[in-house]
Amino acid sequence: MDAPLHIVQAAAFPFPTAQGSQVYVRGMARALVRRGHRVTVACYAHGEAVAGDGADDGYAVIRTPVVPGYGRLRAGPDPVKPVLDLALAWRLARTRADLVHAHNYEAPLAAALARRWTGTPVVYCAHNTMGEELHTYFSGSLARRLARRAGRALDVAVPRMADAAHVIHEPTADTLRALGCARVRFVPPGVDPADLQPCAPADLGTGPWVVYAGNPDAYQDLDVLYEAIRRLPGVGLAVVSAVGAEAWAGAQLPRLRVVQTSDFAVVRAVLAAADVAALPRAVCSGYPIKLLNYLGMGIPTVAAAGSARDLPGVVAVPNRDPVAFAAALRGLLQDPERRRALGGAGRAHVLAACTWDRRAADLEVLYREVLADHRPRVRDRRGPQAPGRHV
Repeated sequence: MDAPLHIVQAAAFPFPTAQGSQVYVRGMARALVRRGHRVTVACYAHGEAVAGDGADDGYAVIRTPVVPGYGRLRAGPDPVKPVLDLALAWRLARTRADLVHAHNYEAPLAAALARRWTGTPVVYCAHNTMGEELHTYFSGSLARRLARRAGRALDVAVPRMADAAHVIHEPTADTLRALGCARVRFVPPGVDPADLQPCAPADLGTGPWVVYAGNPDAYQDLDVLYEAIRRLPGVGLAVVSAVGAEAWAGAQLPRLRVVQTSDFAVVRAVLAAADVAALPRAVCSGYPIKLLNYLGMGIPTVAAAGSARDLPGVVAVPNRDPVAFAAALRGLLQDPERRRALGGAGRAHVLAACTWDRRAADLEVLYREVLADHRPRVRDRRGPQAPGRHV
């Protein structure tokens, strides 16, 4: 039997939170622990006060030092993050492990810097591409152009810093191979069935309800969803998000219900109360974790083609087409039998074929391939280190 590994999940973001990447890292960490591995999550100093900070799930958490007064949870660039990323590299350089699995873009940069000291191999996890996302955080035309160029430069440089790449959306594998990545493995995200058990629905009021779970950032293309809902008189939009109601005021919908929470039990209750779920994002080189949650709770989902995945229960429509989006929502809302059939098929597939235990086994194969080829690049000069702990 292969020996257990010590795997560091390097995550240059607040942790834990209810956001997609953070939920993904937590699910992966828990599943790897269940397979007998020692797992450490290396992350920023702050996060939300939600369940799952490692202690109850078997993994350790190491954090960057606290920056007084800083507690931003939303994604996107800001002047403090480069300082946190350097601190993350310092933490990684002081942590002995068999392998670092680094997520998004800042963490692979930190891991590559730390590797100059430790020699620890790095697997890069591509959650998205910066060429598609970075510019959406800026408003001025010049800033957006520069951000596009910076994003494309990161897309070329960062994956090649790692010993292997792990993609969560299959077409991204071809993109990375074209950029010169020799070892690329497609392993999509998973779910823990225990997180998706049926529950009592939240009291949203008289329906029907379309639900959207997630953040209001520009790349989510929520303007398309809002316009689609406007074309459906009497239909309400239920938003469940860690972001408060003020961020959704621009929707200007007559029937908008915003539930602010970081508690997934509350998220489940809102999903259970909805009739149909919505995923309007047009460009998604990663994997929308919310899609697995929607389907896992038995909710048929209307998704823009760029975010749709070939899963039972998904109704795909053209990108950025509110007329088609509204028509698909209307069709499902007017056909309860079809809704039930699609929702049941989606839930059955997710719980049978998309579990984290299956995904962790696939990732373990990639880890051992990387380690089999790896030759230490430098001598580890730090000496013995105590087992990982919460800091």
